[in-house]
Amino acid sequence: MTQHWCGLPEPSRMPRRAWARARAWALALGVVAAAGCAQETRFVQVRESRTEPLAFQRLAVAPFRLVDRPDAPRLPADASALVGGYVAEAFQARGLDVVAPSDVALQLGFSETEAPREPLDTRAVVAEVHRKFGADAVVLGSVYRFRDRSGEAMGSTHAASVGFDVRIVSAPAGALLWSGLFDETQVAFSANLLRAPRYPGAGMRWLSVEEFARWGAGEVARTVPLVAR
Repeated sequence: MTQHWCGLPEPSRMPRRAWARARAWALALGVVAAAGCAQETRFVQVRESRTEPLAFQRLAVAPFRLVDRPDAPRLPADASALVGGYVAEAFQARGLDVVAPSDVALQLGFSETEAPREPLDTRAVVAEVHRKFGADAVVLGSVYRFRDRSGEAMGSTHAASVGFDVRIVSAPAGALLWSGLFDETQVAFSANLLRAPRYPGAGMRWLSVEEFARWGAGEVARTVPLVAR
């Protein structure tokens, strides 16, 4: 049985050199297409990353800062606790010993549900978290978009949209180890056949903002290179 290579004519019907050139072009196009697919389904934008995997004994997650944008509705107060909690759960699922953001917030003088809206003093936070909890790394982050869908799971006029950034710094030194962001608005299955199927529910329903943020936190945690446990 004669096999066809990406729809090319059978080798027996083409000159050998022409077949070789056509096969090389097909391979090159396949590589470009694969790279395009990888880019199309990348949900976390990495800004800074070490070449070697990171190893932590204990990771503390500081309360996420809320950053309101002038052209957007004011962020809900619980967006900080939700996103920070999802990030903590996601790193815990990867086998890390994690200090929850609610515990860190209390130690820093915030209530469990209070969200900082001004920049945290990174050096002071890292030093205090290291002293109190023995953490050797700290997650710092901010939420700048947390918009829920309009409608129900099977029909929505506006999709959930979430944007937050994450930095991981060493403790007590405060050196930047990794940084990245998740910035995504759910797209319809029919609009992007590569991206939508990777959402929870395989892209067959509209997610709530809480579901979308939890999934985004998981994507962030999976992107950070950690030493296998």
